[in-house]
Amino acid sequence: MLYEIECDKFARMINGKLVPRGRIEFHEGLNTVLGDKKAENSIGKSTFLLALDFCFGGDDYLNTEINNVVSFVGNHTIKFAFKFGNQIEWYTRDTLNASVVIVCDDNYQPVGETMPVDDFRKHLREAYQIQTAENSWRSLVGRYSRIYGRDNADERKPLKYGEETVELAIMALEQLFGVYSLVKEYEEYYKDKNKRKTVRKQATDIGEIVTIAKTKKQVKENEKEIERLTQELSELTDREDSKIAAQDTANLDKASEIKGQITVLKRKRTRLVSQLNTVKANLEGGLTPTSDDIVELQEYFPEVDIEKLETIENFHKKIQTILTGEMTDEVSRLEILIAAATEEVTKLEDEQRKLGIPTHVSKKFLDKTVEFRGRISFLKKQNEGYNDTKALAAETKAAKEQMENAREDQLSKVETMINQNMIRLNDFIYDAERYAPEIHFGETRTGKPSYKFGCKWNTGTGENYKNLIIYDLSILNNTDLPYMMHDSLIFKNIADLPIDKIMQLYLQSKKQIFISFDKKEAFTEYTEKTVTNTTVIELYDDGGELFGWSWAKKKKAPETKKD
Repeated sequence: MLYEIECDKFARMINGKLVPRGRIEFHEGLNTVLGDKKAENSIGKSTFLLALDFCFGGDDYLNTEINNVVSFVGNHTIKFAFKFGNQIEWYTRDTLNASVVIVCDDNYQPVGETMPVDDFRKHLREAYQIQTAENSWRSLVGRYSRIYGRDNADERKPLKYGEETVELAIMALEQLFGVYSLVKEYEEYYKDKNKRKTVRKQATDIGEIVTIAKTKKQVKENEKEIERLTQELSELTDREDSKIAAQDTANLDKASEIKGQITVLKRKRTRLVSQLNTVKANLEGGLTPTSDDIVELQEYFPEVDIEKLETIENFHKKIQTILTGEMTDEVSRLEILIAAATEEVTKLEDEQRKLGIPTHVSKKFLDKTVEFRGRISFLKKQNEGYNDTKALAAETKAAKEQMENAREDQLSKVETMINQNMIRLNDFIYDAERYAPEIHFGETRTGKPSYKFGCKWNTGTGENYKNLIIYDLSILNNTDLPYMMHDSLIFKNIADLPIDKIMQLYLQSKKQIFISFDKKEAFTEYTEKTVTNTTVIELYDDGGELFGWSWAKKKKAPETKKD
């Protein structure tokens, strides 16, 4: 529990000087911040509750939209201690660097350990032995510290917590009662399905995935196209080789590739054979003039110089003798290349036969067959993709229904538990003569989680605030919630009788309850006595404010008395 708090800025005006208030101690059960009989505002009641919230790891003490204390009193250090069993822990937290908490000794002197505020919050959660609630520390306690300005004291909306959505508020309640883990399993399963469905649709819409038909109309068109292409493919294979119709498209595609390689090799072999024939002709001398050729030439050209021609012919013979060896080598080389090409063609043809595709089938036929089959396969995949999309949508819808059913079932248990306890508390207040408030969970027309709270038989302002207190007490008594805070605005419109009984309910609690309360004399003797006996700090106007002065008044801030 929170054991004490101290701050040098917390002061009272004595003889014109500000005197620090010293250590303010707390106890189990009800702890009251008592205002004066005039119910003055701006004396620090809400600010003190925010300071306590600061000790519990909250940040709203520094939120200028809620509390402008630093602007007027300057940065300061809050000293505080917690007691768990027989162990007391002392800490300080400074407004200038509120992101850390300093571990101290019993005189609030640092002992060398600085703790990030997030780690401090985790420590408090463990120290309070929070076992059932699944919330983070601040989500657990912050929403039930109903302090003016924090936007969580709406008497008609007890789950409201700042700008948080209703869905998150209900989820926090599920976490508080320890039922969210089961709901979360269904929720995560639904979110996964819904995400896949959304991504699949987006990818299909923008063309990132083309193997999914977008509409039922496209599916029907695909079916007609598949039927047409299947018929054309059947006619094609019947003309060429009906056995091929039974072959896999992958085999046909491979066969087409092999057929292309064979064609290239055969063309290469043809060129090599042509070259070989030319070289062989030169080797046989078929292109070199003979002596008879020269004599015959003289008959047509009597004046030709035979001696020169013979000299040239002798030169040609010498050259041919030199080249014969080289041409013989070229013949050998060409024959090797031709043999290699022939061997490769034979090998490829054997490979094609192993695929079940005869070698006489043309590449054009194979390519056309592969094209038809590829198009048919693509259209079938589109239709299958459309069916898969529909199946995923159905699975997503079913997952959502499962999630909603799980949430409805768990919230029904939470609803029953809260309502039963509110009936018991309300009966205690009114001797079972009035209807109790109820909370009911449901959905909006758009399917978002919602809830209703209150008593339809009595909707007065005071009744609604009494209902809010009953609700909080039912939560405090039946969950791991370790404490709660109620600011004075909650009590202002409640009648005397309910207040008396509410004070009795407060006193029954072993958990700490922090309230701020005004005008004790305006209530019954029992209520006056209760708040007086449980007062931990009393605040009043003209020097008795939390800081000894009020910046709402046109006065200069006084000086603090030095020890």
